[in-house]
Amino acid sequence: MKAAAAARLIRRIDHPVLPSQITPVPTPQSLPRVAVITTELGVRSEVWILRQLAAFTRVQPVLFGWADAENPLPMPSGLEVRRFSQGNTRKPGRLQRLCRRLGLAAGYLPDAATRRAIPGELAEARIDAVLCHFAWNAIPVAGALDGALPIVAQVHGRDVSALLEQPAYRAALRRTLPRIDHLVAVGSFQLRRLQSLGLRPEHSLIPCGAPTALFGRNPLPQRLPGQPIRFISVGRVSHEKGVLESLRAFELLHAQHPASELVFVGHGPAEAELAAAIAASPAAGAVRRTGYMSPEQLAALLASCHVLLQHSREIGGWIEGFGVTLTEGGAAGLPLVASSSGGIPDQVHDGVNGFLFQPGDIESQAGAMARLATDEPLRLRMGAAAREVAQGYDADLMAIRIEDILLAQLARSG
Repeated sequence: MKAAAAARLIRRIDHPVLPSQITPVPTPQSLPRVAVITTELGVRSEVWILRQLAAFTRVQPVLFGWADAENPLPMPSGLEVRRFSQGNTRKPGRLQRLCRRLGLAAGYLPDAATRRAIPGELAEARIDAVLCHFAWNAIPVAGALDGALPIVAQVHGRDVSALLEQPAYRAALRRTLPRIDHLVAVGSFQLRRLQSLGLRPEHSLIPCGAPTALFGRNPLPQRLPGQPIRFISVGRVSHEKGVLESLRAFELLHAQHPASELVFVGHGPAEAELAAAIAASPAAGAVRRTGYMSPEQLAALLASCHVLLQHSREIGGWIEGFGVTLTEGGAAGLPLVASSSGGIPDQVHDGVNGFLFQPGDIESQAGAMARLATDEPLRLRMGAAAREVAQGYDADLMAIRIEDILLAQLARSG
């Protein structure tokens, strides 16, 4: 079976909405106002939120949060941004901390001040419906609204993986799920994990997506005769993202294939450790770090690379929900070499658009890298398949599907 045909068959996006199927856009005065709620505003690793808001055409988004992120992304011109005055799931009070230690749902449920503040502040903003990003935000919002507005919640990663290890969080989420009108997960494994907590029938699998037009605007990356093969790792520089493991795999590859390079893009808590490991590496001369890059800068860099790496690891209960950078790299035409963890197998189909390996298996990762370094026709075929699969995860298409759900809930609520 040809790679393109295989890619079409294995897409996991159910019933994508085509642009021609979008209902006519109402005038701005008639658009329903939707509160899109996150925790910290402008988190750089959550650029997909701003992409989602920019793609909405049938609802008027109002971005809500509890605080600004450190070194936040600039907010788009014209986007209405508001901050809640009460409550912050990341900074619990003394009583909440005690309840969490005791495994009580009250450790995550909203306190009295939060229950009073959230409805009033949403009413002040003339909100018609709510879209909560992350389950830890849906818990206080659903508890405060108590059915007053339609609620759609989109869960992502740590909120339905690592935090589920805490009895208090599980108890709070079990109480919250029945109050959510529609739950959206970015990975299929998340829906399976939530079944035991009372997941309602009203749920969907809708990944975050990526702007495939931006990342796919360049020709498929070519490798000229004698040119080193360039691997790239993009994302938060943390132990969960396996940056040190990807470095070790590259060292094994580089020892056998010196005409190879590795680029790390991103920032995070393990930056100093990664820098020290690179400095001590036998392949140090072939490895570089760029820090954070804008989407436009990243798209240009990806066009000059050949293979994307992502070694997500399951640490402390955390599991990868959806690899946005996998879609970005795939749209750029790069084969994907990634660990088989969480939602990644939804995106990477072993032998079609890349290779999968078990988390922590550095030798298998290096072996997959070696295959792509030594078999140029294979790399080109997988890169073309990766670009085609990525089209099914386009950010605009994903936003259309979220809008469909929001509008259905608004119609149901009258």
